[in-house]
Amino acid sequence: MSVERLVVELRRDLIGYLQRKGQTIEDAEDVVQEAFVRFHRAGHDLSGADARPLLFVIARNLQTDRWKSAGRKGVRGTDDIHALDAGPRAVASDAPAADQHLIGRENLAAAARIIRALPPRTRDAFLLNRFEGQTYSQIAKRLGVSVSMVEKHIAEALRQLKISREG
Repeated sequence: MSVERLVVELRRDLIGYLQRKGQTIEDAEDVVQEAFVRFHRAGHDLSGADARPLLFVIARNLQTDRWKSAGRKGVRGTDDIHALDAGPRAVASDAPAADQHLIGRENLAAAARIIRALPPRTRDAFLLNRFEGQTYSQIAKRLGVSVSMVEKHIAEALRQLKISREG
């Protein structure tokens, strides 16, 4: 598949995912653009097996950051300088500490390795459900299997992720 076609498909799927999560089309397009930029800056390759799930995670995290930022602006009111001196809240930050950020990145990389190692049907069912928000019945139709089989695939993926996290 050409890179252009891959980008068009990923862009379409990411925008649809973000819209299902409550973003407007304009905001979803902005988030998707930023996700591609961050993906590229991090040195990732679109042809890699983990490109799709990684882009979805980046987009989800960007969406969460935007919601947090909008919430802080609504609570604090940027025009009132006195509102910035709110005791402990003035110093506290919603941003994770550097060590927590590093741990999160390592956990993400480990999860991506586990997901890549899953059998193809199990991996597809898991990604369609967790990253594209599809229901079990939608996944069953798309993969040509029963809903029960989709449940088993997703349960197996979750089991593998849990084992890797405990080990």
